[in-house]
Amino acid sequence: MDGFSTPSVALVPHDWERLIRVHHQPVFLSLLAAGVRPTRARELVHETWARLFEKWSAGELDVLSLPGLAVAQARFLALADGRSGRERGELFEAADKPDARATPEEQLGNRQLVAQLERALEACPKRSRELYTLAFQHPDVRHEELAARAGISVQRLRQTLCEVRARLRAAVKESL
Repeated sequence: MDGFSTPSVALVPHDWERLIRVHHQPVFLSLLAAGVRPTRARELVHETWARLFEKWSAGELDVLSLPGLAVAQARFLALADGRSGRERGELFEAADKPDARATPEEQLGNRQLVAQLERALEACPKRSRELYTLAFQHPDVRHEELAARAGISVQRLRQTLCEVRARLRAAVKESL
């Protein structure tokens, strides 16, 4: 039950609460690494868990593989969100545009996190930043096409993206 369940296993609410507690952080970090604002990332993670619970309850999920399924669902929601125009703009949403619903403490924490992420990205080699920005700005473009645009192999592009995301995840963990 620690990562896999089938509809024949009856999960009760406290089981879902435990699964969410265990797998919440990787889902949240994956959204931050993708450049989603912290406040919006929290909202998307909550929406992710609600959708997964609904699908599981309706018997639409044969296997509940976590955190992978939750990360994929959250990324899908973030992409849909971006296409609707809610996440367009800078690589990291400007910290000077605080969420009106966030408390002053949350706004300060968000600004600090954004600053930490910007420092981590700035510490990456220039070419790595360029490739990450290219991939971030064109999430719907296949890696093969992005690599061709950049004049590198797909493997090198993916390796660079993984390296940059690892640095961003480390920066987030450091700030928590």
